[in-house]
Amino acid sequence: MSNNSTLVVHTNISPHKTSPRNAKIDTITIHCVVGQVTAENLGNWFKQADTKASSNYGIDKDGRVGMYVEEKDRSWCTSSSANDNRAITIEVASDKEHPYKVTDKAYAGLLDLVTDICKRNGIKQLLWKADKALIGQADKQNMTVHRWFANKACPGEYLYNLHPAIAAEVNKRLGSAAASVPEKPSVASEEVIWNFLADKGLNAFAISGLMGNLYAESGLKPNNLQNSFEKSLGFTDETYTAAVDGGTYANFAQDKAGYGLAQWTFHTRKQALLDFAKVTGKSIGDLGMQLDFMWKELQGYTSVMNVLKSAVSVKQASDAVLTGYEKPADQSDAVKAKRAGYGQGYYDKFAVKGQTAPAPAVSEYYRVRLTWADSKSQKGAYKVIVNAMNCADANPGYSVFDESGTAVYKGKNAAPAAPAYKPYTVKVTANALNIRKGPGTNFGTNGSITDKGVYTIVEESTGQGAALWGRLKSGAGWISLDFVQRR
Repeated sequence: MSNNSTLVVHTNISPHKTSPRNAKIDTITIHCVVGQVTAENLGNWFKQADTKASSNYGIDKDGRVGMYVEEKDRSWCTSSSANDNRAITIEVASDKEHPYKVTDKAYAGLLDLVTDICKRNGIKQLLWKADKALIGQADKQNMTVHRWFANKACPGEYLYNLHPAIAAEVNKRLGSAAASVPEKPSVASEEVIWNFLADKGLNAFAISGLMGNLYAESGLKPNNLQNSFEKSLGFTDETYTAAVDGGTYANFAQDKAGYGLAQWTFHTRKQALLDFAKVTGKSIGDLGMQLDFMWKELQGYTSVMNVLKSAVSVKQASDAVLTGYEKPADQSDAVKAKRAGYGQGYYDKFAVKGQTAPAPAVSEYYRVRLTWADSKSQKGAYKVIVNAMNCADANPGYSVFDESGTAVYKGKNAAPAAPAYKPYTVKVTANALNIRKGPGTNFGTNGSITDKGVYTIVEESTGQGAALWGRLKSGAGWISLDFVQRR
């Protein structure tokens, strides 16, 4: 068992501990105090009889290190006996409000302490993959966070988003050349992106085409700094992100380096991304923030969105994103084929094989009609979309509709689009109201509404079993408007 850190400047041993710990130290757990405290303040709080909590170490607002439980003992810190028996726990002074930012001195002190702990305990490399499923597997991930064990925000978004940078810097000091973040996108990231775009109402072709382009640009890594700039700027993905977040690097918008999922490069787009991150209180490398920003930005690319909203193939969507949104210097047929190939991989994984992530349902039948509501005009129902498209082309004014009633293809001589429908909200009055895949009880169900909540209707249609059906904005399907009150 190791001795304690020589970086300690204040010691105040807490009675709230278990002595000795029952496991070898192989993990680091970083917490936020939720207060810009001194080492003395924190020690006094851990000493109080009613606190019933402690940590091995604390970093105060000035970067000073306090020790409250010796390393040979287990602190009471992470709401998990198993974790605290194998982890050195560190509380870091922070702001009291989201994102619980820490001072530069506290961050510097944290890096020094974590490096010292690793050296003395034989931890040769810090591993961080932001994966709760790897708890206890220190050979794959040896950094944990309190939020994984209890309903808490700890260590706060500021420190949580700095975990890749902490691992990278400590590993640099330890002489570990191995990357702390996997180069390939995790399945979890793929799922998050797929489900985010599905929730926006895009079909599987559109999602796959867009994701294929994002993969080509960044490998789906939201903290990806353009490789050719790493050496010239002197940053890794992690340290660049941390420097932008911490305000120590102020040239983010102007440095011409591609960054993030879409490799935003032009100064106005990078500035808009930075402003959006600040408004939302998120790291510049936060996946959810970048997805929200990308979706907002895409609304200004009308021609691209028009294709994505009615895409009938992965390549159609991929080419539109490549030439209209990403706009790289090389837009050759070879590049188009390569990106469409990446997209097809996601289509095969999520939409066809149904692995892991729920994809937008691929229609059982594509119906060819003048309008969705005019079921009597139907020319046929096809399982193969190409056959449905050929039928629509052969019948002037006809379009192809999927099971939810969305026009996925307008024939060569399709009728002019109907005037834009103005959405409205309704309150459900029934205790349970089925969501149908189409406007009618002759369609299968897609869940039900049981909360009597308020929902947005984006389209109306007649159909079997109700006077009128309404299509939900979420894309989940249709509900009978006989059991709602318009607001």
